[in-house]
Amino acid sequence: MAIKRVAAWLITIALILGLIVVGKDYLVPIFMALVIWYLVNALDREFNKLPGIGKHLPGAVTLAMSLIFIGLTLYIVGDTIVETIQGFVSDSQKYIPRIDAQIARVYGNFGFENPPTLDSLELSTQLWAYSAELLNGITNFAKGLLLVLLYVVFFLIEQGAFGRKMTALGLPLQETNRLSVVLDKVNSAMRTYLGVKTFTSMLTALLSWGVFYFIGVDYALFWAFLVFLFNYVPTIGSITATILPGFLALVQFDTLTPFLVIIIGVTAIQLLVGNVLEPRLMGDNLNISPLVVVLSLILWSMLWGVVGMFLSVPITVAIIIICSQFETTRAVAVLLSKNGNV
Repeated sequence: MAIKRVAAWLITIALILGLIVVGKDYLVPIFMALVIWYLVNALDREFNKLPGIGKHLPGAVTLAMSLIFIGLTLYIVGDTIVETIQGFVSDSQKYIPRIDAQIARVYGNFGFENPPTLDSLELSTQLWAYSAELLNGITNFAKGLLLVLLYVVFFLIEQGAFGRKMTALGLPLQETNRLSVVLDKVNSAMRTYLGVKTFTSMLTALLSWGVFYFIGVDYALFWAFLVFLFNYVPTIGSITATILPGFLALVQFDTLTPFLVIIIGVTAIQLLVGNVLEPRLMGDNLNISPLVVVLSLILWSMLWGVVGMFLSVPITVAIIIICSQFETTRAVAVLLSKNGNV
Protein backbone atom coordinates (compact mmCIF):
# COMPACT_ATOMS: atom_id res chain seq x y z
CA MET A 1 0.00 0.00 0.00
CA ALA A 2 2.85 2.38 0.83
CA ILE A 3 4.43 1.82 -2.60
CA LYS A 4 1.11 2.46 -4.33
CA ARG A 5 0.61 5.63 -2.32
CA VAL A 6 4.08 6.94 -3.21
CA ALA A 7 3.54 6.06 -6.86
CA ALA A 8 0.19 7.84 -6.84
CA TRP A 9 1.79 10.95 -5.35
CA LEU A 10 4.61 10.92 -7.91
CA ILE A 11 2.17 10.53 -10.79
CA THR A 12 -0.01 13.34 -9.42
CA ILE A 13 2.98 15.69 -9.02
CA ALA A 14 4.20 14.83 -12.54
CA LEU A 15 0.76 15.55 -14.00
CA ILE A 16 0.51 18.86 -12.13
CA LEU A 17 3.99 19.96 -13.28
CA GLY A 18 3.13 18.92 -16.83
CA LEU A 19 -0.06 20.95 -16.70
CA ILE A 20 1.83 23.95 -15.31
CA VAL A 21 4.41 23.80 -18.11
CA VAL A 22 2.03 23.03 -20.98
CA GLY A 23 -0.64 25.47 -19.81
CA LYS A 24 1.80 28.29 -19.01
CA ASP A 25 0.31 30.74 -21.53
CA TYR A 26 -3.15 30.26 -19.99
CA LEU A 27 -2.28 29.90 -16.31
CA VAL A 28 0.11 32.86 -15.95
CA PRO A 29 -2.54 35.51 -16.80
CA ILE A 30 -4.97 33.85 -14.39
CA PHE A 31 -2.47 33.83 -11.51
CA MET A 32 -1.47 37.44 -12.25
CA ALA A 33 -5.16 38.34 -12.23
CA LEU A 34 -5.51 36.68 -8.83
CA VAL A 35 -2.66 38.81 -7.45
CA ILE A 36 -4.22 42.01 -8.80
CA TRP A 37 -7.61 40.85 -7.48
CA TYR A 38 -6.13 40.56 -3.99
CA LEU A 39 -4.56 44.02 -4.34
CA VAL A 40 -7.89 45.48 -5.49
CA ASN A 41 -9.67 44.03 -2.46
CA ALA A 42 -6.91 45.22 -0.12
CA LEU A 43 -7.13 48.73 -1.58
CA ASP A 44 -10.92 48.54 -1.38
CA ARG A 45 -10.66 47.91 2.36
CA GLU A 46 -8.46 50.99 2.73
CA PHE A 47 -10.96 53.10 0.76
CA ASN A 48 -13.73 51.89 3.07
CA LYS A 49 -11.73 53.11 6.07
CA LEU A 50 -11.51 56.68 4.75
CA PRO A 51 -13.57 58.99 6.97
CA GLY A 52 -16.57 60.50 5.24
CA ILE A 53 -16.08 58.49 2.03
CA GLY A 54 -16.00 54.76 2.61
CA LYS A 55 -19.14 54.63 4.75
CA HIS A 56 -21.27 56.47 2.17
CA LEU A 57 -20.17 54.68 -1.02
CA PRO A 58 -21.52 51.30 -2.17
CA GLY A 59 -19.07 48.40 -2.24
CA ALA A 60 -19.24 48.20 -6.03
CA VAL A 61 -18.13 51.84 -6.32
CA THR A 62 -15.09 51.42 -4.05
CA LEU A 63 -14.13 48.21 -5.88
CA ALA A 64 -14.37 50.05 -9.20
CA MET A 65 -12.26 52.90 -7.77
CA SER A 66 -9.62 50.40 -6.63
CA LEU A 67 -9.53 48.65 -10.01
CA ILE A 68 -9.27 51.95 -11.91
CA PHE A 69 -6.53 53.18 -9.57
CA ILE A 70 -4.44 50.03 -10.07
CA GLY A 71 -5.09 50.03 -13.83
CA LEU A 72 -3.96 53.66 -14.18
CA THR A 73 -0.91 52.95 -12.02
CA LEU A 74 0.08 50.04 -14.27
CA TYR A 75 -0.40 52.21 -17.36
CA ILE A 76 1.71 55.08 -15.97
CA VAL A 77 4.43 52.68 -14.85
CA GLY A 78 4.53 50.95 -18.22
CA ASP A 79 4.70 54.27 -20.07
CA THR A 80 7.53 55.42 -17.79
CA ILE A 81 9.51 52.23 -18.39
CA VAL A 82 9.18 52.53 -22.18
CA GLU A 83 10.29 56.18 -22.12
CA THR A 84 13.24 55.35 -19.86
CA ILE A 85 14.45 52.50 -22.06
CA GLN A 86 14.12 54.65 -25.17
CA GLY A 87 16.01 57.45 -23.46
CA PHE A 88 18.72 55.08 -22.29
CA VAL A 89 19.15 53.70 -25.80
CA SER A 90 19.34 57.18 -27.31
CA ASP A 91 21.87 58.25 -24.64
CA SER A 92 23.90 55.06 -24.91
CA GLN A 93 26.43 56.75 -27.23
CA LYS A 94 27.51 59.10 -24.43
CA TYR A 95 28.06 56.15 -22.09
CA ILE A 96 30.24 54.16 -24.51
CA PRO A 97 33.36 56.38 -24.17
CA ARG A 98 32.95 56.38 -20.38
CA ILE A 99 32.71 52.59 -20.27
CA ASP A 100 35.82 52.34 -22.47
CA ALA A 101 37.61 54.74 -20.10
CA GLN A 102 36.64 52.65 -17.06
CA ILE A 103 37.86 49.47 -18.75
CA ALA A 104 41.16 51.19 -19.62
CA ARG A 105 41.51 52.40 -16.03
CA VAL A 106 41.01 48.88 -14.63
CA TYR A 107 43.51 47.45 -17.09
CA GLY A 108 45.98 50.20 -16.18
CA ASN A 109 45.61 49.51 -12.45
CA PHE A 110 46.55 45.87 -13.02
CA GLY A 111 49.39 46.72 -15.41
CA PHE A 112 47.75 45.31 -18.54
CA GLU A 113 48.13 46.90 -21.95
CA ASN A 114 45.81 47.18 -24.96
CA PRO A 115 42.46 47.21 -23.11
CA PRO A 116 39.44 46.10 -25.16
CA THR A 117 36.68 48.50 -26.18
CA LEU A 118 32.95 48.04 -26.52
CA ASP A 119 33.27 48.19 -30.30
CA SER A 120 35.87 45.45 -30.32
CA LEU A 121 33.69 43.33 -28.06
CA GLU A 122 30.60 44.23 -30.14
CA LEU A 123 28.73 45.00 -26.90
CA SER A 124 27.15 48.17 -28.26
CA THR A 125 25.42 46.14 -30.98
CA GLN A 126 24.24 43.65 -28.39
CA LEU A 127 22.94 46.53 -26.25
CA TRP A 128 20.71 47.71 -29.08
CA ALA A 129 19.51 44.17 -29.70
CA TYR A 130 18.72 43.62 -26.01
CA SER A 131 16.94 46.97 -25.76
CA ALA A 132 14.79 46.20 -28.81
CA GLU A 133 14.00 42.78 -27.34
CA LEU A 134 13.09 44.34 -24.00
CA LEU A 135 10.79 46.89 -25.64
CA ASN A 136 9.14 44.10 -27.60
CA GLY A 137 8.65 42.14 -24.39
CA ILE A 138 7.07 45.14 -22.67
CA THR A 139 4.72 45.60 -25.65
CA ASN A 140 3.64 41.97 -25.46
CA PHE A 141 3.19 42.29 -21.70
CA ALA A 142 0.97 45.35 -22.20
CA LYS A 143 -1.19 43.36 -24.61
CA GLY A 144 -1.46 40.51 -22.12
CA LEU A 145 -2.28 42.96 -19.34
CA LEU A 146 -5.63 43.73 -20.94
CA LEU A 147 -6.54 40.05 -20.66
CA VAL A 148 -5.35 40.01 -17.04
CA LEU A 149 -7.52 43.01 -16.16
CA LEU A 150 -10.48 41.32 -17.86
CA TYR A 151 -9.94 38.27 -15.64
CA VAL A 152 -9.81 40.59 -12.62
CA VAL A 153 -13.20 42.04 -13.56
CA PHE A 154 -14.67 38.53 -13.75
CA PHE A 155 -13.16 37.65 -10.35
CA LEU A 156 -14.70 40.78 -8.83
CA ILE A 157 -18.09 39.90 -10.30
CA GLU A 158 -17.80 36.31 -9.10
CA GLN A 159 -16.77 37.11 -5.52
CA GLY A 160 -20.20 38.53 -4.71
CA ALA A 161 -21.93 35.25 -5.53
CA PHE A 162 -19.32 32.89 -4.08
CA GLY A 163 -20.91 32.72 -0.63
CA ARG A 164 -24.29 31.77 -2.07
CA LYS A 165 -22.68 29.07 -4.19
CA MET A 166 -20.97 27.62 -1.11
CA THR A 167 -24.35 27.36 0.59
CA ALA A 168 -26.00 25.89 -2.51
CA LEU A 169 -23.44 23.08 -2.70
CA GLY A 170 -25.22 21.32 0.16
CA LEU A 171 -22.01 19.92 1.66
CA PRO A 172 -21.99 18.54 5.22
CA LEU A 173 -21.47 21.21 7.86
CA GLN A 174 -18.00 19.91 8.77
CA GLU A 175 -16.80 19.97 5.15
CA THR A 176 -18.30 23.43 4.60
CA ASN A 177 -16.57 24.77 7.70
CA ARG A 178 -13.24 23.23 6.69
CA LEU A 179 -13.47 24.71 3.19
CA SER A 180 -14.39 28.09 4.63
CA VAL A 181 -11.45 27.97 7.05
CA VAL A 182 -9.01 27.09 4.25
CA LEU A 183 -10.29 29.88 1.99
CA ASP A 184 -10.27 32.42 4.82
CA LYS A 185 -6.69 31.53 5.76
CA VAL A 186 -5.50 31.70 2.16
CA ASN A 187 -7.27 35.03 1.61
CA SER A 188 -5.95 36.48 4.86
CA ALA A 189 -2.38 35.36 4.17
CA MET A 190 -2.47 36.65 0.59
CA ARG A 191 -3.92 40.01 1.59
CA THR A 192 -1.41 40.41 4.39
CA TYR A 193 1.57 39.37 2.27
CA LEU A 194 0.67 41.49 -0.76
CA GLY A 195 -0.40 44.47 1.35
CA VAL A 196 2.70 44.48 3.55
CA LYS A 197 5.02 43.69 0.64
CA THR A 198 3.57 46.50 -1.44
CA PHE A 199 3.89 48.99 1.44
CA THR A 200 7.48 48.00 2.29
CA SER A 201 8.43 47.96 -1.41
CA MET A 202 7.07 51.49 -1.82
CA LEU A 203 8.94 52.65 1.29
CA THR A 204 12.17 51.01 0.10
CA ALA A 205 11.78 52.56 -3.35
CA LEU A 206 11.11 56.02 -1.91
CA LEU A 207 14.17 55.91 0.37
CA SER A 208 16.30 54.50 -2.46
CA TRP A 209 15.10 57.28 -4.77
CA GLY A 210 16.39 59.73 -2.16
CA VAL A 211 19.84 58.13 -2.41
CA PHE A 212 19.76 58.15 -6.23
CA TYR A 213 18.58 61.77 -6.31
CA PHE A 214 21.24 62.85 -3.80
CA ILE A 215 23.97 61.20 -5.88
CA GLY A 216 22.56 62.56 -9.13
CA VAL A 217 22.55 59.25 -10.98
CA ASP A 218 20.67 59.26 -14.29
CA TYR A 219 17.12 57.85 -14.42
CA ALA A 220 16.73 57.96 -10.63
CA LEU A 221 12.96 57.47 -10.82
CA PHE A 222 13.33 54.39 -13.01
CA TRP A 223 15.86 52.81 -10.65
CA ALA A 224 13.53 53.53 -7.72
CA PHE A 225 10.70 51.76 -9.55
CA LEU A 226 13.06 48.87 -10.25
CA VAL A 227 13.76 48.63 -6.50
CA PHE A 228 10.00 48.58 -5.85
CA LEU A 229 9.36 45.88 -8.46
CA PHE A 230 12.32 43.63 -7.65
CA ASN A 231 11.55 43.76 -3.94
CA TYR A 232 8.80 41.20 -4.66
CA VAL A 233 11.47 38.72 -5.86
CA PRO A 234 13.04 36.96 -2.86
CA THR A 235 16.79 37.21 -2.29
CA ILE A 236 18.10 38.00 -5.77
CA GLY A 237 15.61 40.78 -6.43
CA SER A 238 17.09 43.21 -3.91
CA ILE A 239 20.63 42.41 -5.05
CA THR A 240 19.79 43.02 -8.71
CA ALA A 241 17.96 46.27 -8.01
CA THR A 242 21.01 47.54 -6.10
CA ILE A 243 23.75 46.47 -8.50
CA LEU A 244 22.23 47.86 -11.72
CA PRO A 245 22.13 51.56 -10.67
CA GLY A 246 25.53 51.02 -9.04
CA PHE A 247 26.98 49.97 -12.39
CA LEU A 248 25.48 53.05 -14.05
CA ALA A 249 27.11 55.21 -11.37
CA LEU A 250 30.46 53.60 -12.20
CA VAL A 251 30.00 54.64 -15.82
CA GLN A 252 28.47 58.06 -15.18
CA PHE A 253 30.97 59.34 -12.60
CA ASP A 254 34.75 59.42 -12.57
CA THR A 255 35.14 58.31 -8.93
CA LEU A 256 34.07 55.26 -6.94
CA THR A 257 32.30 57.36 -4.29
CA PRO A 258 28.83 57.46 -5.96
CA PHE A 259 29.03 53.71 -6.63
CA LEU A 260 29.89 52.96 -3.00
CA VAL A 261 27.20 55.34 -1.66
CA ILE A 262 24.55 53.63 -3.79
CA ILE A 263 25.66 50.09 -2.91
CA ILE A 264 26.01 50.78 0.82
CA GLY A 265 23.02 53.12 1.13
CA VAL A 266 20.49 51.04 -0.80
CA THR A 267 21.71 47.81 0.80
CA ALA A 268 21.28 49.36 4.27
CA ILE A 269 17.74 50.44 3.34
CA GLN A 270 16.94 46.96 2.04
CA LEU A 271 18.25 45.32 5.22
CA LEU A 272 16.49 47.77 7.55
CA VAL A 273 13.10 47.52 5.86
CA GLY A 274 13.30 43.85 4.90
CA ASN A 275 14.74 42.45 8.13
CA VAL A 276 13.31 44.80 10.77
CA LEU A 277 10.10 46.47 9.59
CA GLU A 278 8.68 43.82 7.26
CA PRO A 279 8.77 40.88 9.75
CA ARG A 280 7.00 43.05 12.35
CA LEU A 281 4.21 43.92 9.92
CA MET A 282 4.00 40.44 8.42
CA GLY A 283 3.79 38.61 11.73
CA ASP A 284 3.35 34.84 11.40
CA ASN A 285 1.53 34.99 8.08
CA LEU A 286 4.66 34.18 6.08
CA ASN A 287 5.53 30.87 7.71
CA ILE A 288 7.95 29.63 5.02
CA SER A 289 11.40 28.15 5.44
CA PRO A 290 14.10 30.42 3.93
CA LEU A 291 15.47 27.41 2.06
CA VAL A 292 12.01 26.71 0.63
CA VAL A 293 11.78 30.36 -0.49
CA VAL A 294 15.00 29.99 -2.50
CA LEU A 295 14.02 26.59 -3.91
CA SER A 296 10.53 27.80 -4.87
CA LEU A 297 12.11 30.84 -6.53
CA ILE A 298 14.32 28.56 -8.63
CA LEU A 299 11.47 26.16 -9.44
CA TRP A 300 8.91 28.77 -10.49
CA SER A 301 11.47 30.80 -12.43
CA MET A 302 12.29 27.64 -14.38
CA LEU A 303 8.60 26.97 -15.03
CA TRP A 304 7.24 30.48 -15.65
CA GLY A 305 10.30 32.71 -16.07
CA VAL A 306 10.26 36.21 -14.58
CA VAL A 307 6.56 36.02 -13.70
CA GLY A 308 7.28 32.84 -11.74
CA MET A 309 9.84 34.74 -9.64
CA PHE A 310 7.20 37.25 -8.55
CA LEU A 311 4.55 34.59 -7.89
CA SER A 312 6.79 32.03 -6.16
CA VAL A 313 6.14 33.19 -2.58
CA PRO A 314 2.33 33.67 -2.84
CA ILE A 315 1.94 30.27 -4.50
CA THR A 316 4.07 28.58 -1.83
CA VAL A 317 2.11 30.28 0.97
CA ALA A 318 -1.15 28.99 -0.51
CA ILE A 319 0.28 25.46 -0.86
CA ILE A 320 1.38 25.41 2.79
CA ILE A 321 -2.02 26.61 4.04
CA ILE A 322 -3.98 24.14 1.91
CA CYS A 323 -1.73 21.18 2.73
CA SER A 324 -1.90 21.96 6.47
CA GLN A 325 -5.69 21.41 6.51
CA PHE A 326 -5.59 17.71 5.54
CA GLU A 327 -3.94 14.85 7.41
CA THR A 328 -2.59 13.22 4.24
CA THR A 329 -0.75 16.38 3.16
CA ARG A 330 0.04 17.91 6.57
CA ALA A 331 3.60 16.52 6.45
CA VAL A 332 4.23 18.53 3.28
CA ALA A 333 3.11 21.72 5.02
CA VAL A 334 5.38 20.98 7.99
CA LEU A 335 8.40 20.46 5.75
CA LEU A 336 7.74 23.69 3.83
CA SER A 337 7.10 25.79 6.95
CA LYS A 338 9.71 27.80 8.83
CA ASN A 339 9.24 26.32 12.31
CA GLY A 340 7.02 23.28 11.74
CA ASN A 341 4.07 24.99 13.43
CA VAL A 342 1.24 24.90 10.87
